[in-house]
Amino acid sequence: MSVGLQTWMIKAAPRAVEAASALWVAVFNLSIGLGALAGGVMVEALSLRGALWLGGACALVAGLAVLTHRPGAGLR
Repeated sequence: MSVGLQTWMIKAAPRAVEAASALWVAVFNLSIGLGALAGGVMVEALSLRGALWLGGACALVAGLAVLTHRPGAGLR
């Protein structure tokens, strides 16, 4: 989660900066916990070697997405 997104969140709630910051920290910590949980479940189901192969496949797909991205296309 980028600092830019956090800045946008604070600008969206200028009268509740403390609440927006607290919400941001909560979401950040929740995402760390859910990532660890998902990783643990994946290692348990696939073994460590299977998890590494799956991670490699995800990295390959991400690399292909970057290589095939057309600059200036943008999201609509």
